[in-house]
Amino acid sequence: MLSSKAIETLTPLFEIIRNAKGKTISQIKQELNLERENMKKGASGLIVESLLGIKNNNNADADIPEIGCEVKILPLHYNTKGELKAKEPTQIQMINYFEVLGEQWETAKIRKKITLTFWIVYLAKKGSVSLHQNDYKIIDYFVDHPNEDKLVTLKKDWELIQDYIKRGLADKLSCSMGEYLEPKTKGANNQDKTDAPDGKGGKLRARRRAFYYKKNYTNTHIIPNIDRSKL
Repeated sequence: MLSSKAIETLTPLFEIIRNAKGKTISQIKQELNLERENMKKGASGLIVESLLGIKNNNNADADIPEIGCEVKILPLHYNTKGELKAKEPTQIQMINYFEVLGEQWETAKIRKKITLTFWIVYLAKKGSVSLHQNDYKIIDYFVDHPNEDKLVTLKKDWELIQDYIKRGLADKLSCSMGEYLEPKTKGANNQDKTDAPDGKGGKLRARRRAFYYKKNYTNTHIIPNIDRSKL
């Protein structure tokens, strides 16, 4: 259950998104008096930083550190079957191979990013047609506080990734791994590499990767809980 402090902190943000439901990015920019030529952020940056007034971060702390809450923006699309699904996996944080090597699940840095999450969802694509960013529409929000069953699966996925790193197989990690978490590549190309353990006390070079929520997670645990009335 959420603490009273978490509820008090999040309630004003709930109200902001409730008032934005059904509105397009273009309408939100107009209401915030953001000139298009000066608005260089993507939809996620606009929603999180400009609408909610939260500075998104890439460090180990959650976006709202006082309650340990991360803010995630989830683009949705209607697939060719007419089903509402996540458009893409959702990044959690970059993987530091040597840090993950020495961590225990109970105190792993990723735990600060997944314990409590304020999800904001918007429609970005219909079938094969991608909408212009100005036409993205805010749909709803959802607060995710993973129960023990979810955490067991997240732990299993994390330990699988950690085991590959321990065995010197960081460059063999794959997005097909895991049920809820995946180690997705980051960087400009396959030559964008960083140091990783070689499994023998030394190091090797491996593609940069980040922990991501798989679409299976958001399709299963986030999307079914949202209000679709503004669609």
